[in-house]
Amino acid sequence: MPTSQSKPHPLLAMGTHLHTASLASNLILHFPKLVSNPSSTLLTTLPILALLQSGHLLLSTSSPKKRRKPSKTTTISTSITPLFLSLTFSLLVGAPVLYLLLILFGAPVTTHFSETALTAVHLSLLACFPLVFQLGVDGVRWREVVACHATVDEAFLGAVGACVGAWAGAVPIPLDWDREWQRWPVTILTGAYAGYIVGKTVGWAGRGRKMPF
Repeated sequence: MPTSQSKPHPLLAMGTHLHTASLASNLILHFPKLVSNPSSTLLTTLPILALLQSGHLLLSTSSPKKRRKPSKTTTISTSITPLFLSLTFSLLVGAPVLYLLLILFGAPVTTHFSETALTAVHLSLLACFPLVFQLGVDGVRWREVVACHATVDEAFLGAVGACVGAWAGAVPIPLDWDREWQRWPVTILTGAYAGYIVGKTVGWAGRGRKMPF
């Protein structure tokens, strides 16, 4: 049975949709430059992504402190330190792990080092950052995430969507279409952003439910 959830404040709901639209706009606006100069574009768009993610997490009702201690009010000021630690962990631990996974799944090993590394950082900010901020060091909830049995929310399904989207984005690369956008890692990053946006939207709409498996 779905878990009952209180209806979010209209301003918070608007903020969620604005965040989603901002992520999509950021990708669309920079897509031509991503195709022509992936490394430079990946680097210049990282601060934008970090700010969008940080702002959304600070204003979100899914603060880790609010979930663990509902009797206390979570404010932006009390979330700054967890946010910084979550961001640091995502960059120093999440990104290297995702870089190795990209290599294992077929990323170039001897070339395109900067493109692969920066793609891993983007993926970490999309998938790892919100999860680490929301779950903190709660081992039980992390096990539920790994087992895909976690409660549905933006962070969880957003991470799933980003990973599935990145994997699906690899499909056009080897096809003999001779298109500029098939170069590494354009379709990987596009798939990750698209998957994250779809996943977080579905997670927001179905928040509080349990995965059906």
